[in-house]
Amino acid sequence: MKPKLLFIYLHPSSFVREDLRILAEEYELVRFQAAGEARPGPLGLAALMVRQLFWLLREMPRARGVYGWFADYHMVLPVVVARLFRRPVAVAVGGFDAISLPSLRYGVVLSSWRWPLTRIVIRSADVLLPVSPSLVYSRNSYSEWPRETEQGIRALLPDTRTEIQVLPTGYDPDLWTLGPSDREDIVSTVGLFDSERTLRRKGLDVFFETARGMPDVQFRVIGVVDPSSVVARFDPPANVELIEPVERSALVDHYHETSVYLQLSRAEGLPNVLCEAMLCGCIPVGSRAFGIPDGVGDAGWVVEKPHAEDVSAAVRAALQAPAELREAARAHIEKEFHIDSRRRDLLAIMHHLTDRHGDVS
Repeated sequence: MKPKLLFIYLHPSSFVREDLRILAEEYELVRFQAAGEARPGPLGLAALMVRQLFWLLREMPRARGVYGWFADYHMVLPVVVARLFRRPVAVAVGGFDAISLPSLRYGVVLSSWRWPLTRIVIRSADVLLPVSPSLVYSRNSYSEWPRETEQGIRALLPDTRTEIQVLPTGYDPDLWTLGPSDREDIVSTVGLFDSERTLRRKGLDVFFETARGMPDVQFRVIGVVDPSSVVARFDPPANVELIEPVERSALVDHYHETSVYLQLSRAEGLPNVLCEAMLCGCIPVGSRAFGIPDGVGDAGWVVEKPHAEDVSAAVRAALQAPAELREAARAHIEKEFHIDSRRRDLLAIMHHLTDRHGDVS
């Protein structure tokens, strides 16, 4: 019989689903999804906490451990109850739980009620698993240019003694196939663009200004929830196509048509879409922000400043790059962020944690 593992998350994002699949190989997973379509208000939060507490008291005695995605309010009761039952807790850190960007109002540290709960989670977990070294400690000037800021767990909570192991997300080359070598001059970016704050965090303001200065090139934004509001607010130029969200599997065709993938985010952990696009042969241009340079590697261009002229120069160079760079982009992701590497390391970490506690059935 497989040992039981409690798996707690906010939304069933692609990286959450991957970890569910991996951990289900070795554990009987009991899931708890803590968030719906919107963040709960005070009454909703209280109801969530009560529901989660009863769930934890029912499931924890026979569980070997706890695995959760993001250090936020939904993990505070799990770490407290796990302590009472002497069960280990691993928490994957993805971005907003280790970043503070006041200009974008981004990061749990900026919340008067969420940050105290996050501190408990970070200090009480047995191991933290950030997806990028930049979420452990980094210095960043791109995100709130030109002001340089210290970011990451060590910057936000310098006194934490919790073990930290960097564990990047992983990607399956069989799902994201290498596309054609010859492509039209199409520059794309992908995300879920559902608010002005998200658009700014993802760098679409700089994206649009870059496109304005390159009228001979086609630009695409895939994942715009309300294109009319984006047009009214940002007035993108005629060479920008706004595409509503598509199924994840449909992104392969978009990537195969794209010559250059442009990731100008001011805040990211390790962007899934950047890595998936590179597997599909897109030449990357990205901002020097958090895990983006790790994704780009030596297979593309990293922009130091959120200035359209700097981005345009990098995009022009990428459009003129030899087709061999498409294969290099794919090879970089296969080598550094293969899904098999995450599977191996995640299972090894969880085995190490849970095997300490023996059979609790």
